[in-house]
Amino acid sequence: MNIKTLQILLILSILILSCKSHKEINRLASELKCDKTIEFIFDKQSNTVQIEKVGPSIGESKIPNYELTFNRAVEELNENITSELKVTETIGFPTDSILKIKVKIDKIVWNFRTADAVMNTDIIFYFDNKEIKTTGTNTVYMHGTKKGNLRKSIKSGIYEFLKIKCK
Repeated sequence: MNIKTLQILLILSILILSCKSHKEINRLASELKCDKTIEFIFDKQSNTVQIEKVGPSIGESKIPNYELTFNRAVEELNENITSELKVTETIGFPTDSILKIKVKIDKIVWNFRTADAVMNTDIIFYFDNKEIKTTGTNTVYMHGTKKGNLRKSIKSGIYEFLKIKCK
């Protein structure tokens, strides 16, 4: 093998590894069964959370719209789970068939390391006078944007919640 072929194989391996955790969440979510439809209500105070960068990084990407990014993460999970997940604007009252959950992004840390960058998003879920905290994680090995990493780390955090709430 020549150097060019090795470089291409290395790049392809890194790209495949970058997608692994994201695709793994899709697969694992498909195994969950929630007994109710879950309606998430995005807490607008989440929009005030800053992305904290740790370590050296190169370049800047646009700050994403947190609410739209959250909505997309829920949509992606909904495509892979047997139960129904929705985003709604109103809290209203829970019913026998619908669980209403207020969701707040509490903290976002993007840790840049030598070989990768890890985004951790702390999320708080409020429902039935209970509070459950999770941390969603996404790791990239080459290049990542705030929007893409945030969507995947939020998706991971929602999945962690669903693991607790659904069987």
